[in-house]
Amino acid sequence: MEVATKTKEGKKKVMIIDDNEIDIFINQKVLEFNNFASEIINIQAAQNAIDQLKSSKIEDIPNLIFLDLNMPIMDGFRFLYEFSLLSDEVRAKIKIVVLTSSDNSNDKEKVAANADVLTYISKPLTDQKLSEIASMLD
Repeated sequence: MEVATKTKEGKKKVMIIDDNEIDIFINQKVLEFNNFASEIINIQAAQNAIDQLKSSKIEDIPNLIFLDLNMPIMDGFRFLYEFSLLSDEVRAKIKIVVLTSSDNSNDKEKVAANADVLTYISKPLTDQKLSEIASMLD
């Protein structure tokens, strides 16, 4: 399943970009359990996410993206570069949370230097981590 959308009562449109179906499932369940999102869009390839962001109307663009770093073909860092080329209007609407299994200090430094990234957290997403993200968004 390449793209799946789940609608729930909530407040934010969220996109999860991750090539691992189990991680997507876990992250989606945490978001649903916490009633965090009005819509959850799951995408398993970063290039597909970029293409969708480029072709979407501004009102259909997610407010928050959870981005994995380690993916085939286009990794999270390449996604961040491609994201930086999108319009200011699109970039201003979206906050990116890097949600990854990588604990590499170089990865953390590269992410910290990126103005489009809100924060870097380690998988799995938990209720506590989601609460911390929510407080950053308020």
